[in-house]
Amino acid sequence: MIRLVRRRRPQALLVAIAVLTLSISIAWFVGPKTITRAAAPAETYVYVSCVTQVPFWIDQKQALADVGKALGVKTSFTGPTTADPQAEAAALDQIIASRPAGIMVFPCDEKALTPGINRAVDAGIPVITMIGDVPASKRSTHMGINNFRAGVEGAKLLAAAIGGKGKVVVGTFQAAGVLDRMRGYKDYLAKNHPEIKVVSVVDDHADPSYAPQAYAAAIAANPDLAGIGGTDGDSGVGAARAVIEAGKKGKIKIVAMDRNEDMLNYIADGTITAAVAQKSYLETWLAVQLLYALRHNSGPGKMLPDWRAAKVNPLPEDIDTGIMPITRANVSQFRHKR
Repeated sequence: MIRLVRRRRPQALLVAIAVLTLSISIAWFVGPKTITRAAAPAETYVYVSCVTQVPFWIDQKQALADVGKALGVKTSFTGPTTADPQAEAAALDQIIASRPAGIMVFPCDEKALTPGINRAVDAGIPVITMIGDVPASKRSTHMGINNFRAGVEGAKLLAAAIGGKGKVVVGTFQAAGVLDRMRGYKDYLAKNHPEIKVVSVVDDHADPSYAPQAYAAAIAANPDLAGIGGTDGDSGVGAARAVIEAGKKGKIKIVAMDRNEDMLNYIADGTITAAVAQKSYLETWLAVQLLYALRHNSGPGKMLPDWRAAKVNPLPEDIDTGIMPITRANVSQFRHKR
């Protein structure tokens, strides 16, 4: 019996040693990987804009949250609350200093944003311009609508609403892409409707508190005004409130821009005839996906072994996402889920 016990002791000892060794090995193998993942900085993709206080950005913010969750990355939206190009340029420099994985820029002013965009790209941070473009910069691509064409489509809707004749004003603010929409309005009406006269261009500052008084002044200066064409997200609500205040609902036709929730109410009740909406969610979702692909050399980033070394742009120069017309007949489909 004693001899049997002596034989088992080495076996028990070997088993204990094996278990201890395996435990240490697992701890060594798993532990560092877990710690490394927890300590690794998360990729961040940043959308920088101006006039960030307006309701228009609801779709971009939702898309950032959704695509960030899908890709397992961080996203953020930032920029000045007013149409201040210098403040936006300063915000962009701060973002570059934080070394994000990619940047999206809605430019208030092309010239003010060009140097910052170039600095970002030179630092290895890809940039996509959103809605408005900065074609002289080193950005990878422009994502969004053709702004001039959006103005043309708005002008078509307004011309039809007022019966092809009468005085109109066009609302806008000082951002390159938005100004292109205003030019689209004026160009189309001048070429196709000689009986429609654009009597004024209203700068509503993309400010919900200021826009109503800006349009009220235009209505007071033109008592026989037939229509208002809006080219930014706040022009529609501002015009609608001014028209109602003047007691001219139904008499002055309004074509708005975008799908701000408060503006949709005025389409539903007939104050606004129609709106030209951007595909803002789609634009933002695609932009983050493309920036992610460039960083990870996936998708279009796999076109070449090293697109940076080749000094080529693997993305299209421009991606036109198109528009969506909103009318009283389909406005319920454009409501945002609460």
